[in-house]
Amino acid sequence: MNIVSNLSYFKKEVFELLRSPVFVMLTLLGNSVIGLSGSLFYYLEHGTNPKLHHFIDAIWWSFATATTTGYGDITPVTMAGKILGILLMLLGTALFAMYTGLFAEIILSNSKKHSKTSKS
Repeated sequence: MNIVSNLSYFKKEVFELLRSPVFVMLTLLGNSVIGLSGSLFYYLEHGTNPKLHHFIDAIWWSFATATTTGYGDITPVTMAGKILGILLMLLGTALFAMYTGLFAEIILSNSKKHSKTSKS
């Protein structure tokens, strides 16, 4: 098969994945975890953490922590904030591993389907 038909098929598979209930559930769960942990971080650290000025700073921290990017521009200063950060790192790693697994499944199934059709 040529590259254009492979890309077309892959694009179709990815769009099917984006509409799948598992992907939607993981996306909602991930966004909820980031939103709730950002809100909790703001509640725990606002007024104590000199780098936390606005609510969006807490959401930024939550997203950077969940993705294990951890820029270090905002770090927790309270014990509760640090514990929240540890839990969020663990949850974020698990959530992104599931996303990776879903996309890997699409790539592998695409490869298997194409090899079956090209042999026929």
